[in-house]
Amino acid sequence: MAFEKDTITACATPPGVSALALIRVSGPKTSGIAKQLAGKAIPARSPQPTHIRFQDKELDEVVLTFWPNPNSYTGEDLLEISCHGNPLIVETILQSILALGARTARPGEFTERAFLNGRIDLTRAEAVLDVLHARSERALQAAHRALAGKLGEKLLAERERILQLLARIEAWIDFPDEVAETAVDKNALVALMTAIDTLLAGARTGMVLRDGARVVLMGRPNVGKSSLLNTLLRHDRAIVSPIAGTTRDTLEESADILGVPVRFIDTAGITDDSTDVVEQLGVARSRTAAAHADLALVLIDSSLPLTPQDHVALAARGDLPAILVLTKTDLPVCAPTIDDALQLRATPFVANVQISSKSGLGIDLLQQAMASHLLDHAPAHDMRVSNSRHVDALQRCRNHLHDA
Repeated sequence: MAFEKDTITACATPPGVSALALIRVSGPKTSGIAKQLAGKAIPARSPQPTHIRFQDKELDEVVLTFWPNPNSYTGEDLLEISCHGNPLIVETILQSILALGARTARPGEFTERAFLNGRIDLTRAEAVLDVLHARSERALQAAHRALAGKLGEKLLAERERILQLLARIEAWIDFPDEVAETAVDKNALVALMTAIDTLLAGARTGMVLRDGARVVLMGRPNVGKSSLLNTLLRHDRAIVSPIAGTTRDTLEESADILGVPVRFIDTAGITDDSTDVVEQLGVARSRTAAAHADLALVLIDSSLPLTPQDHVALAARGDLPAILVLTKTDLPVCAPTIDDALQLRATPFVANVQISSKSGLGIDLLQQAMASHLLDHAPAHDMRVSNSRHVDALQRCRNHLHDA
């Protein structure tokens, strides 16, 4: 049964002018509203081209599709109205439906009803939003797998194993003379914890695909950070000039890096000898950005020996995972530079890549290194937990199994 008795309606397509728009109606009054608009009963599960009217006024030529409960998306009577995408037409139809006894749906209420009426589980309900907001093809694939119920099926299977084990434990406690202690297999607990650990291990990657990763570009002034950002974005977003200190503040832009949604943060050149107050504030923001990033690209000019400012930039990375990026390889390379940079860090770099933003040399290798680290070498088809609520629930479950 529906958790509410009222009937809801909303436009399922984005606002604005389009060729077509889709309006949904769900609830107990749906079939009556459809009959009043069309002037006739609408057969189930069969698209019906027709003209709809309200109070002797023709609203539009539409296609009506009626889905009776319980086999609709929401588990209730559901009507879909495909109409022309003129906002005036959409609004007129919606107002007519409201006048016939429906109310405007809350954001996400159709999916909420689908969940509460047992049509989808919570993982699939959450996946609807992930599908709508996926920012890369790989993230979309992960969201589609969750929407198809793959994660829910896995969790239900593990839940069934837990319930079976719990039943054996309770039987052993209640009937010790009839149930042997060996009926409770401790190895089953270990196997369950291992299965949960596997899901938790992939959670970071799943959350990266869902929410995106923050990658900060670090280095001394005029090392090529803004040029690299423009190359990765494939358009000129940052101002590039030979004048050191051109970038005075952090600049953020999003990109799809081999299927991984990435938020790049171009920072002011890191230095400790500037007397410019504005530049000092920019350097402070650069350090703050590094503290909250998932990965750093530490840039070194390969055409010059290391400078004291390079040392400062390398130290500013802290313990953040980083890729050493040797820039300007289209110029004559200073051979000792890469060895000197690698020896300065106790914490190894994830990778080191030589690039030229001018010629494009090494950019593909850099993207591969970024994607490989952010996805932990995960295969594209792997099933992943993708939000913090899932992680918290799985962690609590594992703790209980450990206590058991």
